[in-house]
Amino acid sequence: MNGTISVSNYNRTFPKYPVTVEDKGWVYGVWYCGTSWDKVRLHGQYPLTFLKRALALFPNAETVLHAPSGSLKSADLPPGHVTLDMVRDDVRVPDHLGDCAALPFADATFDLVLSDPPYSKDDSKIYGCPPFPLGKFMKEAHRVLRPGGHFGMLHTSYPMFRRKEWKLVGLVAVVTGFRRATRIFSIFERRPEMTITEIQA
Repeated sequence: MNGTISVSNYNRTFPKYPVTVEDKGWVYGVWYCGTSWDKVRLHGQYPLTFLKRALALFPNAETVLHAPSGSLKSADLPPGHVTLDMVRDDVRVPDHLGDCAALPFADATFDLVLSDPPYSKDDSKIYGCPPFPLGKFMKEAHRVLRPGGHFGMLHTSYPMFRRKEWKLVGLVAVVTGFRRATRIFSIFERRPEMTITEIQA
């Protein structure tokens, strides 16, 4: 499975950092992603080193969607990575212009979907976008992921989800500095189509 989580790969990739742990089917840890030396190109952009850390958990993911992609540029990403955003300007240069509530991709296209959306209506105004459609986006992420693929979201909380569609498999605290909000990187596995009985078993 191309979207399989590999905590061992993460820990090998970052041997000087505190380990991320996998126990009883859960992935958890604390990532300190300092921003002191990171040039701010867009409000709320990924903390320095965050994306490298997130991708290290999924070394075999061949097709990856970043939505909304913000300041990410395809030229800086590995082959097979696709960016989507509602805005194209001097900073945001996505491969696809589109709405996260209606992703322009076929079913079961991606091994991994990563997202760092606006956290509030005020954040959305800063980005020049309407309030982020989180519920609809999760439905769309489920649709475009292959069964067994993963959805990772950086946010101030982890989102509500349908147990029939998703299995919550990881929660990682992301700290960027003193007196700054701690964010959560929540990781979900896309379930194959299941009955309620199978979910409760």
